[in-house]
Amino acid sequence: MFDTTVARPSRRTILAGGLALGTTLLATACGGSAGQAADNNTLTLWDYYQEPEPTYLKRLSDFTASSGVKIERTFVKYDDFLGKILQGAAAGKLPDVILIDNPWNSAMADQGVLADLSDNVEKWGKWDQFYPGPRASATWKGKIYGVPNESNCLIMYYNVDMLRAAGVAPPTTWEELEAAAGALTKGGVKGFSTAMSKSENAVFVFESLLWQSGADLATLDSPEGLRALTYLVGLVQKGYLSKECLSWDLRDGLTQLANGRSAICFQGTWDAAWLKKNMKAKWDVALLPAGPAANASNLGGENWSVTASSTNADSAWKLIEFVNQPSQLVPDLVAQGQLPSRKDVASDAAFGKHPLSMFIKQESVAKARVYGANYPQMADALMQAYQGAISGQATPQAALAAAAAKIKPLLSKG
Repeated sequence: MFDTTVARPSRRTILAGGLALGTTLLATACGGSAGQAADNNTLTLWDYYQEPEPTYLKRLSDFTASSGVKIERTFVKYDDFLGKILQGAAAGKLPDVILIDNPWNSAMADQGVLADLSDNVEKWGKWDQFYPGPRASATWKGKIYGVPNESNCLIMYYNVDMLRAAGVAPPTTWEELEAAAGALTKGGVKGFSTAMSKSENAVFVFESLLWQSGADLATLDSPEGLRALTYLVGLVQKGYLSKECLSWDLRDGLTQLANGRSAICFQGTWDAAWLKKNMKAKWDVALLPAGPAANASNLGGENWSVTASSTNADSAWKLIEFVNQPSQLVPDLVAQGQLPSRKDVASDAAFGKHPLSMFIKQESVAKARVYGANYPQMADALMQAYQGAISGQATPQAALAAAAAKIKPLLSKG
């Protein structure tokens, strides 16, 4: 239906129990060499791309062909990535460059693992082209510790035929979403589906609702925070969203839509190609319905960063600058089904086609998760809150109060 390219599944899942940075070290599994290279003509790089696109590898090989600097690339499993970095920092064996999930950027900067790139970025002269969300994801305490490689965000998918048959327009507000979900829920079909499992995938959804309501992690137990969780719980209690969402990740929620068991779904922009391949009915996308405070979405993606211990910092920056040239970046983004983090790149004709143009519109109001070193523990507290409230083990007010008591001290340490 749509001219989309193959996108990979989300690389966003964080261990359900969280990660206490600086204290908890995970077991690692990786291939290739670890630590810095022995000479100044070689850069070491860590990423978590288990099956990297050829276009990504070409960006690296093109840099070598252009500069003569070799790259020793090491794959590290996503779930092991933070632990591997912390182990490397403790042992003095970090690579020169890491491609890191953007919510970790501030955490690693706070730990002193990353080099301050502010001067390089200023001389580069491209920073004003980055959207606010990606720019914020790479910034910590007024300094820049990364350059966004690509972005993705949460958006609304819907079954065109189901909405048309029910006389329902794609909802643009919370009130319209609830009304539409009610009209569309019948027989074996739920009006709405999304992830509410104990995973960062579901936190990705819940944080978007918080921001749409006017709350944030620092104001979790405010009336605005309560409004967000109450709204979500209400969709489940009214039968518009299956209680099975407590065990769904984002792909599971989209599978409900693809199989005709839901009419509207919140899912990441990266899964459009999967839906094109797996959904027979006609579908389309629209912006997330706006909450009482705003239209907001969560921002995902990876950032390029240089480690503070790198002895090849100049070459590391040259790599980042090279691979972010539009001629290098655009083919890789299109191949991966990812979105540009920069306005000048987003103007490329490749991103003017639907639904990519709608994804970029949603990305422009997407917010980065910049909460510092303790974010994984904060995310775990959020998981416990919405899981407890949806399952009925706690009232929304009690669930948020318990989560806020855990999160606020962690924010003050950030």
